[in-house]
Amino acid sequence: MNRDRSGEVAAIFTSHGVLDASTTILASRAIGPGVEANPIVRELLAMGELPALVGMLGAVGLCCGAWPIAADALDTPEWVGFSVATVGAAVAAINLVVVFA
Repeated sequence: MNRDRSGEVAAIFTSHGVLDASTTILASRAIGPGVEANPIVRELLAMGELPALVGMLGAVGLCCGAWPIAADALDTPEWVGFSVATVGAAVAAINLVVVFA
């Protein structure tokens, strides 16, 4: 079954890509890159904000490109994609708490 999953992909990329990357960089500015839990992102942040941004958006972009294929192969309902996006939004919100705390 091939569904139109463009809404899911856009939501996942926006939350896990754009929002999470931006707020991660803001949090890194506020408290330093050494506190980042993900060791790969921590190393990217140590290299600079641009490498971190490119790396995070690139990884999320690849995953978003694979999402429709994987979701269709598993016959995943649409709500799962939007739930994945909600998790990304929650992570971004937590990053904002770090920035403004």
